[in-house]
Amino acid sequence: MVLGSNRDRPSGTDLLRPSNIDFETLVKLGNEAIVLIGLDGTPAFISPATERMFGWSADKLVDHLSDLVYLASPNTDADLLHRILSGSGDADAPLPHADLQLRSAFGPMVWAEVTTHLLEDAAGKPYAFAVYFRSISKRKELESLLDAATQTDPLTGLLNRRAFEDGLKREWAIALREKTHTSLIKVSLDRFEALVERFGPSAAEDCLTRVADTLKETARRPADIAARTATAEFSLLLPRTHEMGAETISAYLHVAIQDLGIPNPENTAGNGVMTASVGAACAVVEQTGVSESSEFLLAAAENCVFQARQEGGNRVKTSLSHLAR
Repeated sequence: MVLGSNRDRPSGTDLLRPSNIDFETLVKLGNEAIVLIGLDGTPAFISPATERMFGWSADKLVDHLSDLVYLASPNTDADLLHRILSGSGDADAPLPHADLQLRSAFGPMVWAEVTTHLLEDAAGKPYAFAVYFRSISKRKELESLLDAATQTDPLTGLLNRRAFEDGLKREWAIALREKTHTSLIKVSLDRFEALVERFGPSAAEDCLTRVADTLKETARRPADIAARTATAEFSLLLPRTHEMGAETISAYLHVAIQDLGIPNPENTAGNGVMTASVGAACAVVEQTGVSESSEFLLAAAENCVFQARQEGGNRVKTSLSHLAR
């Protein structure tokens, strides 16, 4: 085929005029996932990047739009996006813009930065939502690793004091709302300083690691929290655990640590092996409106440990508090 002269060919400048640009092809080549959805929830366009991100082909994804958003806890942006994708979006409502977890065909949740725009016609009348999804899974993975590093005791692998106190505040708030029992156990190793002086840092680290393993084996429920909260002190938070459970577990930890048989000749209270002073506090909220902070439970457990140490160590002390307005 003979082409026309150069005079007949469109110049580069002409090709770059908006009327000549193939914007749909540009969108398809991009990595940003885009869903164009009508105010009634009818999808008008699903980009190939959207298919790659969520694992469903466009025709299959249409069936999953209404349950794409992971609604695990109150989240305004997640709720707004869910409404838009379900066809009940309000053109006058705020437009969601947030990092959200979304379901996928792959199984694991997908983290994405979500941005939404309201499209209007020439007369200014809204007719569709344009939802943009940008994958941030790698960033969230790195953040999770960093967060874990800052919340974990490097020697024992248990949570550190800061993470423990955050968990205590969270679970205490739930206990206040649901009026449930909460138990907190403190474990303080007897004459630990003498072990360090006698056998050195290596033996001390081995001792702490073995005691930590005992706590890990005890904290089996998902909500249980085991932590190293001081040099030779450990804490075990047991949500929704009544006083009998706290007493049983405290007694078990007391015996289990002694049964490890870790040499500590200066510990006369334990016949030359490592022992622990254990304090357990249990509190139950009996009425709504209780305002005590989590410091109340923490102080009660620490007071029990203090009493145990004052009486010579190697023993268990417990307390129970009924909280009402």
